[in-house]
Amino acid sequence: MSFESIEYDQLSSTLGVTSVELSSSALGGKVLGCSDEWFAEATNLIKPHPAESLKGQFGPNGALYDGWETRRHNPTYDWAMIRLGPSGGGRITGFDIDTTTFSGNEGPAAAVYGMDLANSSEVPGADDDRWELLLPKVPCGPFAHHVYAYSDPAGTQKKYTHILLHMIPDGGFSRFRVYGVVSPAPIGHGVSETAVPDHPELNTVDLVHVLNGGRVVFTNDQHFGIGPNILLPGRGVNMGDGWETKRSRTPNHYDWVVVKLAEPGVPDLVEIDTIHFLGNFPESFVLDGCNYQGEGNIPQDHDTLESPSWIPLTKRSKLGPGKQHYFSVLPDARKKVFTHVRLTIFPDGGIKRLRLIGRRAAALESAGITTPEQLADLPETPTPN
Repeated sequence: MSFESIEYDQLSSTLGVTSVELSSSALGGKVLGCSDEWFAEATNLIKPHPAESLKGQFGPNGALYDGWETRRHNPTYDWAMIRLGPSGGGRITGFDIDTTTFSGNEGPAAAVYGMDLANSSEVPGADDDRWELLLPKVPCGPFAHHVYAYSDPAGTQKKYTHILLHMIPDGGFSRFRVYGVVSPAPIGHGVSETAVPDHPELNTVDLVHVLNGGRVVFTNDQHFGIGPNILLPGRGVNMGDGWETKRSRTPNHYDWVVVKLAEPGVPDLVEIDTIHFLGNFPESFVLDGCNYQGEGNIPQDHDTLESPSWIPLTKRSKLGPGKQHYFSVLPDARKKVFTHVRLTIFPDGGIKRLRLIGRRAAALESAGITTPEQLADLPETPTPN
């Protein structure tokens, strides 16, 4: 594998639109072990929020840091092992080795290894000879993000479930973010999947859930909370793990986020969750979809509210504070296959989660269910009470 260094300010326009953060604890990522964590715990590496300064705070072992920090004078290297969040792992696209809370005690260099143990509960040893070198030793300076993006198209289909980070020789890293792509979940194994006995092609699944392979590919404003949060598991813990835009002062303003479905699908039911957004929820929303077959990740006319290539999945509808809202997909949209959806909020505010329950287009096609009339006759997903 080959990686190239990129500037941190390019991360959101590169890895941010092609990948998800596979290592994040918000996706179920876990630190399985480390060689040393004398000053600060390795579990801090995969926290979803940015590292915070703890300057002037001390514990029994010395100064406190929001990161992973080891003892001094290691003659070789320290290591931390991470199990990526998706159960089947993912294809690695890049890394962010963050030292923003360390200066004078940062880890001077790093190397990254990977292993695929998707069908095993085994925890490998740090010296297991099955570890594959992904990122050769690279220098790390203080107060910086060291971002590396995958540059070699060969072999990009290989998946990894475990990552081994070497910090050479010792010191501190604030965060370590592993970016990658989650493969669509096989039939019967998707998050929020409802099985139909004897007719698995009719199973319904959340087509946008990050652990099923959905990902946000564009967000026009994420001043208080980033767009990809809306696809995370669960309902979260506070406003910080939702998507929230700044207050608008322009008449007829709207904000939007574009999501690439885990795989092409036929939608049936929409959920918009505004939990924790009590005085800052959007006044209303609309969800549109398109079947995009062009190059790149983002349909070119995603920024045009009225566009013939975007088909309404819902009417513009009111939202309320702190609750799950459910909307049946419009009849015309239930006859079509979509690859992307666009969530538009008016005029601004915060959304916690977006769910889109539907069926996999490939499974329907394999069962001969392809015409608009056949799709329209599919059983509707009941709206939860």
